Amino acid sequence: MVAVLPGCGGTVGGPAVTNATGGSNGSNGAGGVTSTGGASGSGGAINQGGAGGDDVGVGGAASGGAPGSGGAPASNPDGSVDSGPPATTGGTKVVMYLPNWSGSFASWATKMDFKKMTHLNLSFGTVKSNVWSLGAADADVKTLVDAAHAAKVKVLVSIGGADDDIGIINSYATAANIDPLVTSLDAFVTRLDLDGVDVDLERGAMMKSSGNFPAFLKALIAKLRPEGKLITSALAQYIVEDAGSDATITAWLNSYDFINLMIYSTNMTTYTKELTWWTTTKMVPKANLTWGVEFSSKLTVDIAKQLTTASEAYGGVMLWEYSQGTEAQLWPAVQGSI
Repeated sequence: MVAVLPGCGGTVGGPAVTNATGGSNGSNGAGGVTSTGGASGSGGAINQGGAGGDDVGVGGAASGGAPGSGGAPASNPDGSVDSGPPATTGGTKVVMYLPNWSGSFASWATKMDFKKMTHLNLSFGTVKSNVWSLGAADADVKTLVDAAHAAKVKVLVSIGGADDDIGIINSYATAANIDPLVTSLDAFVTRLDLDGVDVDLERGAMMKSSGNFPAFLKALIAKLRPEGKLITSALAQYIVEDAGSDATITAWLNSYDFINLMIYSTNMTTYTKELTWWTTTKMVPKANLTWGVEFSSKLTVDIAKQLTTASEAYGGVMLWEYSQGTEAQLWPAVQGSI
């Protein structure tokens, strides 16, 4: 997870443009037949601001029906069939990251406001000699996990990060080590009562189809999904472009339950451009994409509200991260916009 603001800059443009009424029926179940969702609400597409700026011009979000559930099992990156399609994660997702360098996880159990949060990603899980760690005592992690579960929030371990992903990449570089690596991660998730794994590997040039990343992801899905665990990812457009554009890449992108997009901009045009790439070039359903928003000093309350509202037309919003000093102003703004 990179706490950098690509594409930032500019001021807020002209007034928001009124959106047309619209919406769509439920989306296809992954790998299965179409299931019709509920009636669509009003809302519609995002529009750019007026002249003088290219920032925010946000309309309402369509409140479409729930995604359809899957039929036939989904394809694996190598074309084989795994144990089932991604989970149905309909509705607006509000994904919050919390790193392990801002106090003990246990201390956050009583300080964190879980209202409107749907997923909490603990960062970062690292590995050494196939032993996984969150850099915290099990008891500390479990205290926070229990508090989140009491609030009906799912908790995942986010593995890797911009600095620590190389240890994971090196571990699966030896094909014979993939199964032991995944087995150890599965045991780690079970031991801490976690709800899944968020894959945050950011070196696209080391994730090409010619390497072992597709095999690692396939093994992870095959191990965790039958247990009802989620497999999500934190990704950016540049990472995928560095990985390549072949069918195998597209297949593993669509094997995740959903993708947290590390866009981290205050410029709506940046979001619309990148989201168009994800949905048209990579063919990832809107419902499987959350908008990455960083709690930085450059993000105003108004823009936080606008981005959150617009994200509801997609899979929801992802927030990096709770321990930043701006949380006290920005998290209530996000909560109030859902």
